Amino acid sequence: MMTLWGRKSSINVQKVLWALSELALIEGRDFERIDAGLHFGVNKTPEFLALNPNGLVPTLRDGELVLW
Repeated sequence: MMTLWGRKSSINVQKVLWALSELALIEGRDFERIDAGLHFGVNKTPEFLALNPNGLVPTLRDGELVLW
């Protein structure tokens, strides 16, 4: 399952969500979204920084592929 890190209020995360919806992918069924950034934190944890050394959202992981 794909995982997307980012809060829905982020315009950049909204762009990714739009692209996923254009591919007919549904949150909860085809991908998981994790709130990250600003008051949610998460993006400064060692686990997240291992995926995205910039510590920014959105970050998308699909199997071994990580896009940021």
